[in-house]
Amino acid sequence: MTHVSKGIVFVLAGILFLLLSFILPLPTPLWAVILSASIILNCIGTAFLIRFIQKSDQKGKELE
Repeated sequence: MTHVSKGIVFVLAGILFLLLSFILPLPTPLWAVILSASIILNCIGTAFLIRFIQKSDQKGKELE
């Protein structure tokens, strides 16, 4: 799996948890866990996507 695929999977999972936290009527502790998981997954996914962008930018500069 490339950085792009991992990043997209993590971001989509984070969005799914975010939507679940809005849709389902959950007790507060469980809601907090799901919301925290959403934030963490989105941050990890964003980090993978940023790594991909930085690597592709470095390859572009090497070609110049």
